[in-house]
Amino acid sequence: MSLPLPPLLPPRSAPGPARPGQRLAGEATPTPRRFTGLTPAMVLVICLLLTAASTALFSLTTRAGDRTRFENITRTVQERIASHLNADEALLRGTAGLFSASEHVTHEEFRIYVERLDLKRYGPGIHEIGFSQRIPAARKDLAVATQRDLGFSTFRLWPDTPPRDEYHAITYLEPAGIRSPEAMGFDMFTEPIRRAAMERAWQTGAPALSGKVMLGQEAAASGQEGFVMYVPVYEGHSLPETAQKRWQLLEGFVYSPFSATPLFSGLFTPLLQTRITFRLYDGQEPKPEALLYDSSASLEKTHARPVFTSSSQLEVAGRPWTLVFFSQPDFEQSLMATWVPSVGGIGTLMSLLVFAFARSQQNARKRAEDNEAERAWLLSRERLARAETEAQRTHLQDIFMQAPAIIAILGGPQHVFEFANTACQKVLGHRELLGKPIHEAVPDLKQHGPALLDKAYHTGKALSGREVCLPLRYTLGGRIEERYWDFFFQPRRMPDGAVDGMMVFAFEVTDQLQARQEVELSREEARRSAAQLQAITDTLPALVAYLDLAERYRFANRAYESWFGVKPEEVLGKTAAEFVGPEAYEGVKEKLQQALSGETIRYEVELQVRGGRKIYMQSNYLPDRDAQGHVRGIVVLAHDLTERRKEEEIVRNAVRLRDEFLSVASHELKTPLTPLSLKLQALARAVEHEPETPFTQKVRSHVEAGRKQLNRLSVLIGDLLDVSRISSGQMRLRWEPVDFAVLVREVVARLEPEALRAESPLNVEAPGSLMGSTDRLRFEQVVENLLTNAIKYGAGKSIQLVLKEEAGGVVLRVKDHGIGIAPEHQARIFERFERAVSERNYGGLGLGLYITRTIVELLGGTIRVQSEPGQGAAFTVDLPREPPSGTAPLS
Repeated sequence: MSLPLPPLLPPRSAPGPARPGQRLAGEATPTPRRFTGLTPAMVLVICLLLTAASTALFSLTTRAGDRTRFENITRTVQERIASHLNADEALLRGTAGLFSASEHVTHEEFRIYVERLDLKRYGPGIHEIGFSQRIPAARKDLAVATQRDLGFSTFRLWPDTPPRDEYHAITYLEPAGIRSPEAMGFDMFTEPIRRAAMERAWQTGAPALSGKVMLGQEAAASGQEGFVMYVPVYEGHSLPETAQKRWQLLEGFVYSPFSATPLFSGLFTPLLQTRITFRLYDGQEPKPEALLYDSSASLEKTHARPVFTSSSQLEVAGRPWTLVFFSQPDFEQSLMATWVPSVGGIGTLMSLLVFAFARSQQNARKRAEDNEAERAWLLSRERLARAETEAQRTHLQDIFMQAPAIIAILGGPQHVFEFANTACQKVLGHRELLGKPIHEAVPDLKQHGPALLDKAYHTGKALSGREVCLPLRYTLGGRIEERYWDFFFQPRRMPDGAVDGMMVFAFEVTDQLQARQEVELSREEARRSAAQLQAITDTLPALVAYLDLAERYRFANRAYESWFGVKPEEVLGKTAAEFVGPEAYEGVKEKLQQALSGETIRYEVELQVRGGRKIYMQSNYLPDRDAQGHVRGIVVLAHDLTERRKEEEIVRNAVRLRDEFLSVASHELKTPLTPLSLKLQALARAVEHEPETPFTQKVRSHVEAGRKQLNRLSVLIGDLLDVSRISSGQMRLRWEPVDFAVLVREVVARLEPEALRAESPLNVEAPGSLMGSTDRLRFEQVVENLLTNAIKYGAGKSIQLVLKEEAGGVVLRVKDHGIGIAPEHQARIFERFERAVSERNYGGLGLGLYITRTIVELLGGTIRVQSEPGQGAAFTVDLPREPPSGTAPLS
């Protein structure tokens, strides 16, 4: 919807269109048909005099009109510059409010706040926002250390000479750019032009614009010419009343640099630059050294001697600017004044025609037609000029309609809506506004807006408000919502100075306020979390601490007081070297650096604690990483292992005594087995030569039973001896060339009778030959243990043994279909004296699988089991075909 835009100022007088019956300048007086008393020469003189007068009048009128059009364009340029910078000023005021409302703004909070502002939507101008902190000289070193602790490792206050009572250093700058690291710490108060603006800002409490400066000098690079806007930040939430209090409560300045060329080039279209150019000077005089911007610099060719020039003054944030405007060829080609010679020539021609008419009436009709055509042409030129004026007016209306802020014009004491831009229409729910007083168009405002508007209207003074809550129906027929606004009421005056309306500018700051509230909530949550962490870690019997990248303590629990007699708050801020001392630090320095490089460090060390007592401590350094995976500190956990080491020593001694007992007992038990076996063999041979009687049968039966028990006892003692060798590290391997297939078949042949007695037939699947190198006896022991185990638990079902070559190694698989092994027991059956079944139902010491696993691992292989209860068990052994490198086979 296109809304009519009323003039912000009363229009200047300009020549109006020709009314019916009114002669244009340069139009000749109709020549009477009869000349009585006048000679043709006299008629010619009179006509020439009228032509000269008409030409002069036309020249004055058209030049005044051209001058008015030129001044309208220059006024549009000034208003556009002022409007854009006023919007930027409001944005910096809002940022200053963030620092005033918060006790401390972190860099992350400031980054989130600036990111939420989305500076790109404000067009050319603000590209970054910073904060210059006021730092007394006494706190200089503390301020530098604080910034470096926050991650700005190269932060410094500069220039650092000469020494001064206070510094104004850049501590915040967003969005982070290429020059941000170099700019941090720059003291803008040391530069005279910037300092003048900063002093004006804190003295007045209002935004202040600097003079012309070279931007980027804080980065030691040749930057662009521009200026800087400063907004003072004071302690508290109100503006101090006196200059003395403002200086005492001054915290710093929110600021933004502006590069003149990109800013003003982006505000104006190329079409305008080809019609009108201007130069903007800093100060009240157009001095060459004060030139901020020249719009003709980008043009290939400009007018050497423009027809129109003008200069005016513009004040922005307390800084006066001088603008000098020049007309360009594209504009001068459309001037009506260029037709003055033509009008003079036409008048002269008309005089000659009148003279000729006096001599010949035959050409009267032709002269009249020519005159009428000329008049129509002049009228068409006037219509074109009016169309151009209307186009400029429409362009200004488009700028207002597309502005991101609310803009409205209210006329008269009743505040009748004369204009409302798109943003205003959208915010007010597309209500019918134009032509209605504000109390009818927006009745929701009756408790807020009209009173302030009346005050501004009757006093003639501008009013403003910050973060004002306006509960309105922001959608037609919707519920009342609370949103927050910054607003400006600017009286509109008539030529005589009387107020005839109000201009309203408003910016919604709800998102900014919510962002600040979210920052405050997150800060409070962080405080609570820190308190909870401190309370939890204080109850732990271990040391808990956090060190940053500079090896400085940032957290410590109460254990430091019980261990070292130092309170946690006394530890904070110290480096590791300062806390433990130079000598002890040398012992942990390398470990700390490894942890800060990303390694997890664990070590044990003897440590002297409070009272001279020595403890054995285990320290753990755990790297702490950010979201990008970069190490930002380490967590230190330390446990007292003194009692545990004593208990472990007791256990180790007990295990050692047990192993010694098993070794001695095994040897002592094995000694009488040999003669006992010989006695049984002799008795068996003696019975063989005796006649078959019940007594001899009984003796044979007892001899066979004794032999079986003797074999069983020999196996048990052999297992105990193997366990003793394994525990003492005395088990040795004898590598030699073997045929794995032949060895498997030999073991199967030995155990086949036992398997048949258990009704568990053995099924063997093996190649004819599979050569390699291993310890023959130990490999046979592995096969025998697995088959014996399968026969014992096979529940009278068949047993499969598979031997094959796979991936250059040997795979042995023994599977039964017996009782199976529950999943929770599968991990422990390979340990010493561990069993997955009841000892009452199945005999043995629980050493077979332990010995088997140990032998397999010594042979360089692995063993695993797959089983389900009631589904049998499958043991798989993977062995290399050749011994590990460096192991010599038996010759």
